[in-house]
Amino acid sequence: MIKITDNFLKQKQFENLQEYCKDEFKIVTVGGKQFSILETPEWVLKHLEIPEHELILTFIRNAYKGFDDEVRIHADNIINGCKTALAQVLYINNSKNITKNGTCFYDHINYGPELPKDISDADFNSLLTNDSNNALLWTKTDVITAKPNRLLTYNSNYFHSKWPASIEEGTRIVLVAFHVKKQKVWTTKT
Repeated sequence: MIKITDNFLKQKQFENLQEYCKDEFKIVTVGGKQFSILETPEWVLKHLEIPEHELILTFIRNAYKGFDDEVRIHADNIINGCKTALAQVLYINNSKNITKNGTCFYDHINYGPELPKDISDADFNSLLTNDSNNALLWTKTDVITAKPNRLLTYNSNYFHSKWPASIEEGTRIVLVAFHVKKQKVWTTKT
């Protein structure tokens, strides 16, 4: 499932979010990779809600010339130890004076378009460390072009990466969010 929602936030809300993104981003290291991030403002959280899902993590990240310039094809199926169901990307940067960018989806030579649900930890780790930047193992299937205030929602098992790998002009700014499927609670009436 890939869903695109243009004009996701009301115009004034989106302008407020863009203004917020002028704050200083901080560099963090996760899994040996560096990311430039900013906390998602609390007022945005209610807009990211998805029925029957729970938001477990969201942040804003940026990429620019010389920073965060690897392809790193991956799937977002495990975030903070939780098996996720859906991921979202909200494109924040303006479209002027920036390298054309977006999100690219891929087929893996052995696994196809998505990470198998029953993949072993060893195979998953191998994908992240050995396969993620090896172009010979991937076929590009689709590119969703960034557009200000466009929300992309997709199955978190889909293989994807930011596109292109390197931003040569301007700064790519996106809000990312990850959701788990809510568990059904079974009760018995007595």
